[in-house]
Amino acid sequence: MSKEVAPWASPIARSRIAEVAAGLTDLSPEGVSETVRGALRDHARKFDAEGIVLYAGTNLMSPAAREVADSLVSSRPSMGWPGEKYQSGLDHLDTLEVLAPTLVARLLGARFAEVRSHSATMANLAVYTALTEPGDTIAVLPERAGGHTSHHAVGAPGIRGLRVVDLPYDADAFDVDLDALPEFLEREQPRLVVIGASLLLFPHNIAAIAELVEDTPLLYDASHMAGLVAAGRFQRPLAEGADILTFSTYKSFGGPPGGVIATDDAALAERLSTAVFPGLTANYDAGRLAPLAVTAAEIMADEGAYADRCIANARILAAVLREEGFTVAGAARGFTDSHHVAVDVGDGRAAMDRLADAGIYLSAIGLPWQAPGEPDRGLRIGTQEVTRRGFGEDELRRIAAMMADVLLRDADPATVRKAAVRLRTSL
Repeated sequence: MSKEVAPWASPIARSRIAEVAAGLTDLSPEGVSETVRGALRDHARKFDAEGIVLYAGTNLMSPAAREVADSLVSSRPSMGWPGEKYQSGLDHLDTLEVLAPTLVARLLGARFAEVRSHSATMANLAVYTALTEPGDTIAVLPERAGGHTSHHAVGAPGIRGLRVVDLPYDADAFDVDLDALPEFLEREQPRLVVIGASLLLFPHNIAAIAELVEDTPLLYDASHMAGLVAAGRFQRPLAEGADILTFSTYKSFGGPPGGVIATDDAALAERLSTAVFPGLTANYDAGRLAPLAVTAAEIMADEGAYADRCIANARILAAVLREEGFTVAGAARGFTDSHHVAVDVGDGRAAMDRLADAGIYLSAIGLPWQAPGEPDRGLRIGTQEVTRRGFGEDELRRIAAMMADVLLRDADPATVRKAAVRLRTSL
């Protein structure tokens, strides 16, 4: 089998691709089926059954949401609005296409929700498509402050041909530098301002930012915060002054993969929706709307209890990590107001890999006080999955001790992994 899957990839990636490709020897339907079953089985055991998942970009759907996830519906096309589909026989799916956006909009306190994007990146691209022209400037958070790939030139803005500039950022406030913002806006003249981040410990001062950007549209990417926002926690971006809200429907929201765009402005909603369909999406996965609707209904009925537990667990974990000797971001402000925790370990990727060997899965990330171009110093932790699995203070203290054993006390990750598996399988 060819090992040239991606000859443009990095040497590390090419080495791993070649290693995997070398083991793919039976390409018959039976052989491929067995290979796929083995890969899924091993992943489920290592990651789901035995792993402690602190990665901030994932979650579990509830049993009720998983029950209505229908692969047969997902495998068939659905194109167009209810009542004027390009295909016949889809009338019953109209229920999903009305129910899901209705529930999501109600949760967000929004008038309109477009739920057909396959990801938040595609949702963001739809915003760029609707509101900008190639060559325009958009202003976004710096990468070291959690600015997402879909906000920067390497991602969707580059596809749209946009010029991207970093907003002035106050690392001490963990927010946009309001004092520097007026001069910046006058100099750069952005057509769109984007806030919301991949690491967001404390709420943005949206009202102040919105007042300063004036008539420039303000987009809040709530991909990581959507579950808290929907539960009425952390902040309510549209009510506080953002014009548009985008987010991933998994992560803290806990639904299936996908993206949402929400707004209160009817004219803006039409432009954004038209950018999604027919602009960027033709046939789409109608099957994800059923678990999305169930998830939204569960968040509504839960009245914020799950979000509160996620936040409480994040604060507990941050405090005990500091007790163990880690440098934890935001200590002077109580560490976090969200389900995110950030730890400065100097070399985030090396620490991430070492913890993975111990069965603890999370991600490296840049930190606001890093020098431009410096490799990621931090570890980003999210409590949304361990909270859903029933972890509380006792378990979080044990996790913090394991992390300290591996990263601060030079314990053998293989030995710590045994303790991590015992902890995970005890719940």
